[in-house]
Amino acid sequence: KYEKTGQNENILYVRSVENNAVKFFNIVYVYSIVRRYIKYYMKIFRSYFYFNTMHNLVHGKIKVINKKNVKIGSGCSINEGVLIQGDCGVVIGNNVVLSTGVMILDAGLNFDMLTHQCKRVHVGNKTFIGNNNWIAAGAIILPGVILGDNILVGAGSVVTKSFDSNCVIAGNPAKLIRKLN
Repeated sequence: KYEKTGQNENILYVRSVENNAVKFFNIVYVYSIVRRYIKYYMKIFRSYFYFNTMHNLVHGKIKVINKKNVKIGSGCSINEGVLIQGDCGVVIGNNVVLSTGVMILDAGLNFDMLTHQCKRVHVGNKTFIGNNNWIAAGAIILPGVILGDNILVGAGSVVTKSFDSNCVIAGNPAKLIRKLN
């Protein structure tokens, strides 16, 4: 590669070794960056495709705890910032819309069991959400709640008890606003 220009051959050899070392470290550095990005995006794609296997739409980043305990029907739309906690089990029906910031919980602390030693006892119940529901932005569904079909949950509502089908609920705690036909 190097032509002799009257310089010592040892200097040319050192330059070629330096150039090869710089090329090698540049390749290693670029590879580490690419590997980091691939790992990050594959994590996002895995969660995206996990929930899109049955024609569901996920709009943005969501968080699902214990995916194996979460069942989501087909035709659902899940927006940015949704949290689904699947410790005991969460079942979401078909054609459900979860708006931005919705939290669906199935476990929490049992405050009746707190002692002066601050023992924390976690309890949980399965949470069921029926078909054709719309849960508006910032709503919180607490453990053990069963929502029937065709329910609209108002924005910022805290659902602490179960409701039958065909109704609008809102408030903290959520109350029946009206029945739907």
